[in-house]
Amino acid sequence: MDELNFTIAKITHEMRNPLTLIHSSLQLIQSTHPEVHDFQFWDQTMQDVDYLTQLLEDLSSYPDDRRFFMCEVDIRELLLSLESSLQPYIQEQGKHFSLHLPAQLPSVFGNPVKLKQAFLNLLKNAFEATDEGGCVSLSARKYLDQLIIRITDDGCGMTPETLAAIFTPFSSGKAGGTGLGLAITRKIIQAHYGMIEVASTPHRGTTFTITLPHL
Repeated sequence: MDELNFTIAKITHEMRNPLTLIHSSLQLIQSTHPEVHDFQFWDQTMQDVDYLTQLLEDLSSYPDDRRFFMCEVDIRELLLSLESSLQPYIQEQGKHFSLHLPAQLPSVFGNPVKLKQAFLNLLKNAFEATDEGGCVSLSARKYLDQLIIRITDDGCGMTPETLAAIFTPFSSGKAGGTGLGLAITRKIIQAHYGMIEVASTPHRGTTFTITLPHL
């Protein structure tokens, strides 16, 4: 484990117990004293604790270089399941999602949980980059011995400076971001012997292209 990963692992270990205790205490206060919701800073306090919890989860995931269980994955079924998972969020946010898949796609060798984590993170980022009524699309196709998967949004796009650092740990182009989501996503894709690339134009949107070898 290199120095950065060792430092991250040490920080997460030290943070986990006190943060869990703080979160439990706040939940207890909330359940026994519902009037606390009237306090003007209560909701913000809970949001800050949720942010720290998410940061801890991201920190915990980033240094994990262990090889995870790999098996044959029906990538078409996995992508279809993403659409179902996203429906409540899409409807609540008033946004649009389109999925373009051929009738058949070859399987990939991978870990279905990790792959789903990677694609959900990319889709979540895409939706967050769009305004109400915004559109996100996902397409997949076979090309030679590769699968090409593209996630495109018509959102705010990114500046060249943001784009250059997008996969750098702790670099985030959005408010409240941990700066680890895309770094973790790239690690997952690379662990599947794949590649991830991004193209973006300010005010015109962003496209992530994932290439995975298929069976």
